[in-house]
Amino acid sequence: MIPSKKGSFLVITVLVLSLTFMFWSPKSFAQGKTFAFKFATSVPEKSFMGGLQKWWANEIEKRTNGRVKIQIFWMESLIEWKDMYHGVKSGVAEIGNPCSTYDPSIFPLFMVLDMPYNVRDYWAGNMAAIDTAENEPHLKAELEKAGIKFLANHNSGFFQMATRKPFTSISELRGKSFRTFGRARIKWMENLGINPIFMSYGEIYEAMDRGTIFGFDLVFQLSDAFKHYEVCKYVGLANSGLVVTCPTSINLKVWNSLPKDIQDVFLKVREEYAARFAEELYKLESGFMEKWKTKHGVTIQKLSPEEDRIAREAGRKAQEWFLDKQEAGGHPARKVWDYFQKSQRKYEEEIKTKGYPWERKR
Repeated sequence: MIPSKKGSFLVITVLVLSLTFMFWSPKSFAQGKTFAFKFATSVPEKSFMGGLQKWWANEIEKRTNGRVKIQIFWMESLIEWKDMYHGVKSGVAEIGNPCSTYDPSIFPLFMVLDMPYNVRDYWAGNMAAIDTAENEPHLKAELEKAGIKFLANHNSGFFQMATRKPFTSISELRGKSFRTFGRARIKWMENLGINPIFMSYGEIYEAMDRGTIFGFDLVFQLSDAFKHYEVCKYVGLANSGLVVTCPTSINLKVWNSLPKDIQDVFLKVREEYAARFAEELYKLESGFMEKWKTKHGVTIQKLSPEEDRIAREAGRKAQEWFLDKQEAGGHPARKVWDYFQKSQRKYEEEIKTKGYPWERKR
């Protein structure tokens, strides 16, 4: 039977549509699309963290075959660090480093991860921060509600006690003004009799230079970039915890618009970045300390065992105070904290049995 003209037209139309969907499916189209992102950061380009961020951006571009282009804006030139969350959320930049402590009402659970004496090992801490953000249900929901996606670790390195003049006992710091990083760390200093002052890291140099503060919570990889060796003469090594809740993050709506293959690249690089960051930080911190001592005349000493015990006990009390405070506000802070610590122990055990990731390749 010879098909009618109408029937032939219908057959041809179906064939054309089938071929169109075969070669121009939404997925195939998305794979050919390019994405240009602005990345706002607060650190100098020629700094430890700046180098890591450049590596991260270059790896993303390379592994997506140039489909993702990332332009980095250094030294708060696009968004001030304290305004980073709102800048990323509003689209001033698609990517940035928002910090939980600058927006405590938005991140009441994320802040819990930054309590004093929160981390013991850099790599385990990095991996546990990713794990907790991705898999602890309460924190995951908080980050989704905030509209950001955790792309790459921030690890400040351990906090030390930097001062204008040497001290031999923490009791000598009573009544002195110290810059700190907020919330539980404020309580830790209050427990030690120190007068805590919260300010952006970028404001420390001027405050020390003018004598507005006597000391500050120092992390070497940031303080070296900000040349704080010019305004402090003594560092007491306390290893009193570190900051993990300023991760490189992307606007969640932008993230959700990306094809899965590009998302997979970001997630793969995230894990590699966690290891690279830890390895390089361990290597370079000793170099920073040697440089500060020999080139800049800064005295650096460990706290005595007794002073360390006093500081840690003050930190434990600050942890309990902050957890109680957040719980009283209706936030399941202890569940988040317990998950974070359990995850760290898992990765610490992995280090014992398998070594660090960078050691396994050798």
